[in-house]
Amino acid sequence: MPLPQSHQPRSAASLRPWAPRLALALVTTAALAGCGGGGDGDSAQTAVPAAVPARLCPASVDYSTPYVGGTGSGELVSVQIDTTKMTWAVTFLDSSVPRITGTVQPTRSDPTNGQNVVTGKLAQETGLPTDKLNQCAFQLIGASLDASRPARLFLGEGVMGGTIPGARIQFNGIAGAGAVPDTTFPYFQFIGFAQTETDLSKIAGVYNGSGFHEIPSKNFAQVAQDYKMSLAADGSFTVCDNKTGGTCKQKGNKFVPQGNGSLLSTNYEGEQQPSLGGVLGRAYLIVGKLRGQLVPIMIRVGYANASFTNLQPVGADDEIGIGMMAPAVSITQGSVNGEYIGVDSNFDYRTTALVGADAAQLDPFRAADATLATALKLDYSQTTAGVVTTTRKDNATITGKFMFTGGVFGFLENRTTGPYFTVGAFVQ
Repeated sequence: MPLPQSHQPRSAASLRPWAPRLALALVTTAALAGCGGGGDGDSAQTAVPAAVPARLCPASVDYSTPYVGGTGSGELVSVQIDTTKMTWAVTFLDSSVPRITGTVQPTRSDPTNGQNVVTGKLAQETGLPTDKLNQCAFQLIGASLDASRPARLFLGEGVMGGTIPGARIQFNGIAGAGAVPDTTFPYFQFIGFAQTETDLSKIAGVYNGSGFHEIPSKNFAQVAQDYKMSLAADGSFTVCDNKTGGTCKQKGNKFVPQGNGSLLSTNYEGEQQPSLGGVLGRAYLIVGKLRGQLVPIMIRVGYANASFTNLQPVGADDEIGIGMMAPAVSITQGSVNGEYIGVDSNFDYRTTALVGADAAQLDPFRAADATLATALKLDYSQTTAGVVTTTRKDNATITGKFMFTGGVFGFLENRTTGPYFTVGAFVQ
């Protein structure tokens, strides 16, 4: 079925004539640098064998390396791929996404009869600009609910991003509350890590955070997260909202390490009040270990229960979503230059290229389409250490925030249509 307007691919506003050229130039420069191209040859000189370009991902991966991470649907998952057998598997470790349309339980993480594991075949990607990029990208056959929009995974060194199987969600409500309109998501955004950290003494610190949540029972209302978190070694924490009238509080119970490689805070408040009942949602921190740094991804798993007989509270606290945190440490201009790839809150694949104080975002599979390109100006003065502010080059009233750690960024932008969020992992 067609997606509601909020979940359709959205084109960027019309750009100035040079904007798409900047986007293409940034990406082309990064690709050429990564492949060793762009130099002038001299036929009179002795030919020097071209260096074999370094791979952007492991030459092979199998199921012995699971990538634990979070999704835009607020699900804790483990993703495995086998690049020899060309297969994929997604294990739902915790989820509030119903397994069957028209219900709220069981969810996709219910392990009964192994139904929390979904599998399929992989296909090598061919639609990216270079072979070097394509060899690290894969399509998940059968994972998308829209054949025209394939689910894809992008493999890196210790990190994997992209999309996982989607879902069709609908529910009539509980006692007149908590109804969810019939909505199909072709896939959900995902980022996960081959190694995670659960030792709170190593994670404790002060972080900036941003994210994007949706509330199915409120007609999929979209809400942004913009905050600072102080996390202690005992799992206690304080969240200070970066908004007028924002509060500082511990929004849930202490974070506790889990055997699946994450940290869990129960009864974690959302950005809005539950549609029915008390606060029963959960927050997970998945702290990836990349490039000698920690990369905290935070998801919120919602809660919904309509049964009076299963010994669980009846309620609808179904706000779900994903966000990222980064240490509140200043970023030097130029230190995060490069090309990143990920998926945004509009369910679009995005490449982001950063060079100095400029950034360009575009669809990596339709790089020549200027209507899909966005040009940004970055301000590294950082009133808040670690938060790089942005303005659109074609519309300075649209502002945003970048934060970086371990070769991953989170980007939150304030748009007239609502909050926009994307996570990108470094490619080259």
